[in-house]
Amino acid sequence: MNLQIAYIAAAALGRVSAFTPSTISTARQTIFRSASSSTLNMSSEDTITLGIFGGGTVGGGIVEILSNKADYFKQLTGKSIEVKKVCVRDASKPRDFTLPEGCSIVTSYDDILNDDSIDVAVEVMGGTTDAKDVVVGALTNGKSVVTANKALIAKDLPEIETLLSTLES
Repeated sequence: MNLQIAYIAAAALGRVSAFTPSTISTARQTIFRSASSSTLNMSSEDTITLGIFGGGTVGGGIVEILSNKADYFKQLTGKSIEVKKVCVRDASKPRDFTLPEGCSIVTSYDDILNDDSIDVAVEVMGGTTDAKDVVVGALTNGKSVVTANKALIAKDLPEIETLLSTLES
C-alpha cells in the first residue's frame, strides 16, 4: 500500500495526526483488519459486476477508467469488470460520460441493492446519511463495498465493523 494513502485513510479515521512509521502501521492495521477476513462475492468466475452510487465527476470517472482500461484490469486480475447500473438523483440530467453497453441509469438505491447479479456496490455519492444507508444495505445484501467517503468512515466505521462482524458470524 502506498504510504500516503495509508496515512490519509488513518487521518480520516482520526487515528493519527502525524506522518510517522508507527502511524503507517496503525493505518495498515485499521484498513486491513476488516478486509483480511472478507472475500469478494462474485456472480461469475470471469466477471465482477458493479453498481455505482453517484453519477457525477467521480462516478463518471470510474466508468470511464474501467472502460478505457478494461484490457489492463482483465490482464491484472484475470476478470472482466462490468458496470451494470449507475444510481443518480436525476436520470434526466445530461452526463459527461458514456455508459458502457448493458449499463443503465437508475434512481432508486434498491435497483442496485436488491440486484443479486451485482457483486460490488461502489459508493461515491458523498455525504454521510444516504451513503451510510447504501453501504449498510449493500453489506446486508451480501455485496462487497468500495467507498472513497472519508466522512462516512470517520463517523460510522465502528458501526460498520459491528455489522460486518454480525454478518460474518
